[in-house]
Amino acid sequence: MRAARAARARGAVTVTAAVVALALSLLGCSAKTDLASRRRALFIARPGDALSLDPAAITDAESMQVAIQIYETLVRYRGGSTVVEPALATRWTVSDDGRVWTFHLRRGVYFHDGTSFDADAVVTSFERQRDHAHRFHFRRYPYWENTFSNITRVEKVDQQTVRIRIDQPYAPFLAALAMFPVAIVSPRALAKHGKGLASHPVGTGAYRFERWDRGQRIVLRRFGRYWGKPASIERLVYRVMPDAHQRLVALQSGTVDVVADLAPEDRPIVALHPELVLRKVAGNNVAYLAMHTGRARFSDVRVRRAINHAINTEALVKLVYQGLGVRARGPIPPGLWSYSTAPRTYDYDPKRARALLAEAQFDTTRPLKLLVMSTPRPYLPSPVLAGRMIARYLADVGVRVELIVRPHGQHLAAVRRGEHDICLMGWVGDNGDPDNFLFVLFDKTSARIGAAQNVSFFRNEGVHQLLVRARRTRDRKERGRLYLAAQHTIADEAPWVPLAHSQVIVAHRRRVRGLRVELGNAILFRNVTF
Repeated sequence: MRAARAARARGAVTVTAAVVALALSLLGCSAKTDLASRRRALFIARPGDALSLDPAAITDAESMQVAIQIYETLVRYRGGSTVVEPALATRWTVSDDGRVWTFHLRRGVYFHDGTSFDADAVVTSFERQRDHAHRFHFRRYPYWENTFSNITRVEKVDQQTVRIRIDQPYAPFLAALAMFPVAIVSPRALAKHGKGLASHPVGTGAYRFERWDRGQRIVLRRFGRYWGKPASIERLVYRVMPDAHQRLVALQSGTVDVVADLAPEDRPIVALHPELVLRKVAGNNVAYLAMHTGRARFSDVRVRRAINHAINTEALVKLVYQGLGVRARGPIPPGLWSYSTAPRTYDYDPKRARALLAEAQFDTTRPLKLLVMSTPRPYLPSPVLAGRMIARYLADVGVRVELIVRPHGQHLAAVRRGEHDICLMGWVGDNGDPDNFLFVLFDKTSARIGAAQNVSFFRNEGVHQLLVRARRTRDRKERGRLYLAAQHTIADEAPWVPLAHSQVIVAHRRRVRGLRVELGNAILFRNVTF
């Protein structure tokens, strides 16, 4: 009897040890480090790694989520809203013509390398993007070209004052300045690391960079000289876990605290778990299928309309999003002002699609290259499944498809170079303004090969003029009218198949308090506690 109990005890010990070993292997940390830091560190699991931690170069969510903990901007969004409030600038004025903005900077702010934040840092952070001859201008910066290209000069007035000049009045300018690409970086770090700033970020934020094990984890540590309220949690550890089930198991076992990319099918499990909390937020996003309108095969609008009619968007949204998304009727999400259901929409009609393709004499002997990312995105939880469904729908109307699946970073680079015929993409709005969707995703100036955000390479002069006029007027009613007209033209020209607007799902351990999804799906951890 005693022997049997001892054997069972040994078995229990063995099982427990195995569970602990599995948990630790998921984290990739030593047992001593993990057990000593659980109460001081927050562990975040996500499907992909960051691509760059230079804020000016970032265009992906994984990089942005880390960078916003490290860097800060002149102004920021008040928690959970689109209201702009002071950050590194305490106040500002704008000239009567709307073209000169003067910012008065916060005193007593330090970069993580110990240097003081001042006007020189602001000028360097902006001018290195604007001026191609600047010694720290290393590449093309997509956000600058699409959102900030109207800045003509940034100049130092004195150590605590900067002046920003823009070529024309720009209605969303202040909101745009709260976006991460114009975060302020340390000039000393730029001089020391050059292009290597992407791997050695230095900002003024509540957390400073500690280490990056590529493809595995990024570790940030609380910054002791932060000018605002210090962060409560000592360390943030971002873990790369490509497999959705692995992320769920890690969350259930307590080896991670937050999962920001939960698979839709895992939602009921989390909702019923007593130690877990499920948060759902209406996403300011859109997922879409873009057609490369610069290619001869898509020069005929009848072909583009046929592709729209060929895809059963309703069925795709039901299967891929499983209740966590709604069908997109256009590029603007329902919660954003200027949203309208008025523009032309294309119902699922394979018969009509075949007729349009025949009218346009579309060559069905050559397959279309459909580029798809393998990594789940906030706007598209199962991109490969969506890609396969689209390929099947197109095959039903006689269009063959070559499905090309790549990790998100490679996919992004390929579509910006225009290597696709059609591609799955999406967008998460940054600043709560329609300009951030329509100008970025459809204006001809956003369709530059290699740095394109407009990956349909849609170039329409009428749309361009409407979007430029909307930028220059301060009257929201007039801007809304212009945006509606632009959406009508875009719908008629059909460079996209709008797919869905998704809900953002974040799951976390119950011990995590104060977690909030901010504008643009950002999760700031400076106010989070256990």
